Amino acid sequence: MSLTCLDTLIGLSAVSHDCFTDDEPEGFATSDSGYYITDQDFGITLMDGSAVDGWTILAAAREQAIREFKTDLLAAIRTRFDSYVSPFNGYVGKLKFTGTKTVQNDFLGIRLRTKRQKGLRFVLEKCLLGLNTSGTYSVTITSNDPLFVSPAALNVVHTANTFNGTVWPSTGISLPLWSDSCDEDWLEYYIAFDRNGATPLNNSLTCCNNKRQDWASHFAASGFSADSNTPETTGSFSSDGHGMSLKGYMTCETLDWICELETLNGLDFRDAIARNIQQRAAAIACAMLLESPKIGVGGNFNASLLTDRRNFLNGRYSENTKWISENIPKGVTDCFKCKPINKFHTSKLLV
Repeated sequence: MSLTCLDTLIGLSAVSHDCFTDDEPEGFATSDSGYYITDQDFGITLMDGSAVDGWTILAAAREQAIREFKTDLLAAIRTRFDSYVSPFNGYVGKLKFTGTKTVQNDFLGIRLRTKRQKGLRFVLEKCLLGLNTSGTYSVTITSNDPLFVSPAALNVVHTANTFNGTVWPSTGISLPLWSDSCDEDWLEYYIAFDRNGATPLNNSLTCCNNKRQDWASHFAASGFSADSNTPETTGSFSSDGHGMSLKGYMTCETLDWICELETLNGLDFRDAIARNIQQRAAAIACAMLLESPKIGVGGNFNASLLTDRRNFLNGRYSENTKWISENIPKGVTDCFKCKPINKFHTSKLLV
């Protein structure tokens, strides 16, 4: 939830301030929305002509306002909606096996298939292989999404007749469960390896009389045997793991849609977000000035005016945060779902 687009959504000030005792920072007037913390209506103008470290105050106020807005908005959303994401963190493909499985093709693996779920991602942390022959096997990830960029192949150093594997580098491989560029009915990922003549251990993707797995709420998984690592049209698919197990977890980009509003016809909504950050930043700047030992020295503000302004801006910020949480544009995220309706049933009392 980095949301770097918020960093320049509002500016510090549209003009330079000669009375500030610190140096103006580079890009102080950059504002993607056209709003500034020192605006007349919903900012703070009480710093004009004041001998304070104004740029330091404004920059710190904006940074804190952005951080608080992300936290406060998410909290407000969760009072109205439940999370759509199933809390899955585990294995796709069982580590238990019964003997080996006879296969005909060279490439084995697991296909992940999903419908569009905006914001959701499956993060692969580790790949485990189960084969009857020790060796190093190269695991690749491809997709039917024409714009998907395959990560570097993962070399799994394997010991025969058990499931063991290799952790994916860095923070794992993130597979989005949506795509704006895939025209197929299903978005698919193929995690595959060349068995190099080895025979896979016979593991399953399901268990316990096909009991539904937690990951099945978001994607379907099928093992495959194919003549290539991209079995889009050819290949044998089944509920068998074909000697592979994937360790990973589900996550969702709960607020990342904010940075996509410009391309989602949501400029008016982005404008409301900019106003909200502006108001909170100005309120924080007021609070910083109230705590400054220079208050009332060489400036044209006083504690009463600062307090009134801070309270007004904080009130607007709270109201607007609630409004934003209640009016998220349709289709920008699938991370949330409506809370169930509480129904109160009455019955006759027997006395």
